[in-house]
Amino acid sequence: MADLYEFNPPGRFARMRHTPLSEALHGQWSARLDPRAAIAAAGLPAPLPSLIYTVVRRSRLWRRERRDVARELLTHFADGLAAGRSPEDLARAFGSPKQAARLIRRAKLRSRPLVWQCWRAFTRLFLVAFAVSLVGYAALSARFYLGHPVVAHNYWHEINAARHVAEGDRAWPLYREALFKLGQHDANWIDTEKIAEGQEGKDWNEAVALLARHRNAIELVREGAKKPRLGYYMGDPADLVAARAANVDWLISKHMPLADQNTELISGFMEGPQNCRSIARLLEVDARVAAMKGDGATAAADITALISLSEQLFEPHAMLVEELIGLAIFGVAMDTAGRILADTPAVLDDVQLRALAHRIAAYRGGTMSVDFSGERMLFDDILQRAYTDDGRGNGRFTPAGLAMADTLADLNDSFLRACNPDTADDRRAVIAAVLVSPGLASLIGGRKENRAVYRSIMDEMIALHQGVPWKWDRQAIDANHKRLGISTKSIVSRPRHFLVDLLLPGISAVFSATERTIQERDAAEVAIALEIWHRRHGEWPASLDALVPDLLPAVPADRLDGQPLRYVVRDSRPVVYSIGNDRNDDGGRPPTKPLEAMPHGYGPLSPETLKRYQSSDYDGDWILWPPLPEELPAPEDSAVPE
Repeated sequence: MADLYEFNPPGRFARMRHTPLSEALHGQWSARLDPRAAIAAAGLPAPLPSLIYTVVRRSRLWRRERRDVARELLTHFADGLAAGRSPEDLARAFGSPKQAARLIRRAKLRSRPLVWQCWRAFTRLFLVAFAVSLVGYAALSARFYLGHPVVAHNYWHEINAARHVAEGDRAWPLYREALFKLGQHDANWIDTEKIAEGQEGKDWNEAVALLARHRNAIELVREGAKKPRLGYYMGDPADLVAARAANVDWLISKHMPLADQNTELISGFMEGPQNCRSIARLLEVDARVAAMKGDGATAAADITALISLSEQLFEPHAMLVEELIGLAIFGVAMDTAGRILADTPAVLDDVQLRALAHRIAAYRGGTMSVDFSGERMLFDDILQRAYTDDGRGNGRFTPAGLAMADTLADLNDSFLRACNPDTADDRRAVIAAVLVSPGLASLIGGRKENRAVYRSIMDEMIALHQGVPWKWDRQAIDANHKRLGISTKSIVSRPRHFLVDLLLPGISAVFSATERTIQERDAAEVAIALEIWHRRHGEWPASLDALVPDLLPAVPADRLDGQPLRYVVRDSRPVVYSIGNDRNDDGGRPPTKPLEAMPHGYGPLSPETLKRYQSSDYDGDWILWPPLPEELPAPEDSAVPE
């Protein structure tokens, strides 16, 4: 510090100290100059200036406060020098500059304004909280990124073991061979639209030629339909070998996951059940063409094969997609039978009609139940791949689970965009994702909790759909739907059960689809009974009660209100119908948009929903038989009113 004092001889301040003028000048300098300049201007002998400067600097006070401290110390040491004490003695007696600075700072801080005191306390609290949060988040990040799932179970093998059947009882190898013979082009081309206009249609000849060309494939399908089980094994390497040998990768992908690989169960392509739709279309077109040509035996054989194909898709531990395809194919069989009975009933003799009626009644033992065990396995498989395993059924969410979850990835993106909209796709966004992910993962419920929530909601929803559908408790069903309420939750609580929301099937929609299929089955049985009655009496019965008990054990119920299925004779033709979505009997008149009469939900409706259903688009009945023309225009908006 010697350079500070070269222009101020040591005795200068001492000489000025004893005069009134020096006192006044000192006060003016102190008011104008910063502490360093004031110390330099005082001209105290070494080592006092250095000592004062050290204390002032270490005090870390505001400039005004440091200036006051410097003035006080200058006065203190000037008084000591005036008393005849040496600079060294004064410095030694002063003590440690560090301790003095600490004491001076403490005293000055206590004298600062209350507002500053409050701000200082808040800042300290914030810094402490931030430090604790930083340490906690670091621990959270380590816990998250060090967590790894344990894939201990192969659900592919469990499902296939339940489906195992003797090779001679399997239908799938025959269906697979039939699809190979059919080929991709013809499998996609064949459709009832090609024959809707009959023999005058532009596609009729090509459709007939296709059926003739693939007669062997049709026979393979009929042979397969006689087997007791489908025998489709998920991830079966035999399918891959057969596809390679036949060079038909359009049917079975070369990237098909195999059961032994134990990849995510949700990645199972289910190509076999999906392609059963093509088989069903082939049988449907063949039956319709045969009926138009007067070949009742072929038509009856095709309808029976469709029913058996539908039954076979309900395998043990069937995935929901398989069961829904099975229901859809049964619906195709009922529609095919209904159209033949409406357009060319004479092609089926009484024996064939009775055999068909018995086959329909025997479908799946008279039940239409849907099994959700495959969906439960699928969810458990996701859990074992997304969570750690503590050996007691619990665990925490891992980066592997985050990578699997598209929903949470979208949520991650929303966080990033909210933080910085310009960096959503660049390197900074990747860094941000790494930082945000542990926090998001901490919001997700544990493995045991998510499994319990999934099963609880599913079990309750299944229980709510037991019994006759017209008595289902719509309020309770809607309340159970809202238990997750993902769309209405905050961004913090939303992820907790996001896996449940993502993977829980639309159980209510599945049961509604099942009830529609039951109604179509009942209508087909009524149509067969009506045709037999008409052949016996030369006229249509006055009511469906006339068909009981000879042709029907009872008049089937309308699944919407529990009353007997409706029936009317109009223009010398019978019409079998349900009251439809609007829940009132319109005498067999379809609405302006006929497809809107098909029910999407069962049970008593709220007054608001009922009012919407009774609007012009929905006002009318659901015509079950004879089927409405296939050329009906698609509705502009087929959404179900909420």
